Amino acid sequence: MMDLPDTYRRIVIAAEHWFGATGGGLAHGFRELGWDVVEADPKDHYIMGRTAALRLAARVLRKSSTTSYNNALLWGARMSNPLAFLAVKGSYINVESLRKIKKQGIITALFYPDVHFDHPGMDLATFDEYDLFFTTKSFHIDYLSKRLGADRVRYLPHGYSSLVHRPRYEEMEEANYIADVLYVGNHSAYKEAWLKEIAGALPDIQLMIVGNGWSPDSFPGATVVGRHVLGDGYARLLQSARINIAVHFGPTGPDNWEDMVSTRTFQTPASKGFMLHIDNPEVRSLFDIGTEIDVFSSPGELSRKIRHYLDNPEQRARMIEAAYYRAVPAYSYNARAHDIAAAINALAASGAPGRTNGPRA
Repeated sequence: MMDLPDTYRRIVIAAEHWFGATGGGLAHGFRELGWDVVEADPKDHYIMGRTAALRLAARVLRKSSTTSYNNALLWGARMSNPLAFLAVKGSYINVESLRKIKKQGIITALFYPDVHFDHPGMDLATFDEYDLFFTTKSFHIDYLSKRLGADRVRYLPHGYSSLVHRPRYEEMEEANYIADVLYVGNHSAYKEAWLKEIAGALPDIQLMIVGNGWSPDSFPGATVVGRHVLGDGYARLLQSARINIAVHFGPTGPDNWEDMVSTRTFQTPASKGFMLHIDNPEVRSLFDIGTEIDVFSSPGELSRKIRHYLDNPEQRARMIEAAYYRAVPAYSYNARAHDIAAAINALAASGAPGRTNGPRA
């Protein structure tokens, strides 16, 4: 076999790779760095669908689907002989599969994008098999460091896909906007409470809500589209509203953890949407408040700031540009892939890949 240059890199990425997904964004980022990417997507092995019949079939076949998915991961690792294996979230990946991959001397890494760990197909025992654990949640760090050791844990925020989350219009005139205030995302009781405050305090504005689980009956007078929107349509929507509201799911999981930032924190400014974000120290560390984005911590403050920015389109336009240049390209998944690749390369240079991991005492 011919000798390959030191710059040659190959990685298996186990993740969803649909247009706009985190896995797809990271895969694109690695390719931009010159890596070869082998994609392993669970959708090729699991039945997806919303009808009762499809959900029943998915449950019946889940064990077989999981076997098929893990076999595909092992085959990809064996045939491509990569430097690294990267999972996004890591659902339905078995401990034994990770151990077999590690025995090949392959570095194993996990990028964890969710707020808690209590999800179907999530086996916390697999965490011990990753050489590198990247979490998008700063509040995970203490827990993970105690479990895995601080040397294996990194905080790496969400990002946006440079292929998807980008401006669709060169200029936006006030007459071109389709809504005053927009929220795009799945329903939760916490989100609904915030949006009802807006609807009650500002009944004259054009409020638009898009996502799974929302009922038009709960928001008379608003435009409610009760289905999810992804990819190009999502990015176009973000730019098409005067104000985008960034609130997250709310306290959830066995530990009542709560998101401080999420993908929308980065996707909105990258798409040149104006963002009002729920206030917390993390978002303040990412953006300049009042010049790039603005924040709120109470219903009254949210309503006042909505009215202020609706009445001041020139200020809004300046902040959109400033937030865009803050986020692009620094907060892209290309940049996140660069950070992951740097950690993988450093570990490879140390001679540690394939090491035996386990919980730290």
